[in-house]
Amino acid sequence: MAPLSWRHHTLLQALLSRGPLSERDFHALFTAISGGKNPATHQQLFSDTLMKINNELGYLQFDLRACINQYDGTVYYGVVNNISDEESKLGSKYSVPQIAFYKGLLEAIVHEAGNDGSITSIEALHVRIDNQVVIADGTQDTQSRLPSSITNFLFSQKEKTLTELIQDRWLAYTSEGKIGLGIRSFLDLRSWFRSNDIPSCEVCNEAGIKASTCSKEGCNVRIHIYCLKKKFPQRKVIPVIPVPLLLMLTLASLFANLSAHLGFESLSPVCY
Repeated sequence: MAPLSWRHHTLLQALLSRGPLSERDFHALFTAISGGKNPATHQQLFSDTLMKINNELGYLQFDLRACINQYDGTVYYGVVNNISDEESKLGSKYSVPQIAFYKGLLEAIVHEAGNDGSITSIEALHVRIDNQVVIADGTQDTQSRLPSSITNFLFSQKEKTLTELIQDRWLAYTSEGKIGLGIRSFLDLRSWFRSNDIPSCEVCNEAGIKASTCSKEGCNVRIHIYCLKKKFPQRKVIPVIPVPLLLMLTLASLFANLSAHLGFESLSPVCY
């Protein structure tokens, strides 16, 4: 297999240095390095390029993939870690209590927020972390056996960590000003969503974090807003004139023509 070219390295380096890129920006970059070939009109070339990059990344348990920001429907591309645990995905930047805090926020957003997929800032800062730590014997143990870094994790430290998670795009503010998942969470946690039985969208089969639900009691169907629009596109409605009104307009036209033919100034239908 031929080694990656400078074009492949440019795409990969952009994603690694800048983080996830919107489809618009990623396509623009691809067009610039491929001599003006837009992915929309050169789909096979675009697919082959990504496949070649992924063949190389696979040896390192990484993957270049696309996903959708469920809060606004924007498509993003990014490089993700295929190892399933959150500690590996968050890397060495975050401490044990910070990772525990993120896990608590994640569970609150996907399990407790219903189909809205977001919580308030106050709810976020009151998320518990003591139940997120599994000690050596594999159990979530009592307060007395927890490390001091967990039990002494201050409110101010939660505020600082929340800000960092938003800056690093693991979390994000929604349009309503609440806390939701960031694009890096959507990219990296696909396997986590599935293993934790997060209800999936009936259309795309991806986790329905932010989705519409069926109003029928007992129905658990979820569909993303953007999937709903694709499945049921709005149709142009042709205005229908009520039959009585249509009949009166027709009669009025007939009488007007008859009046002109007979030479009368005005001849209108009489309504009783």
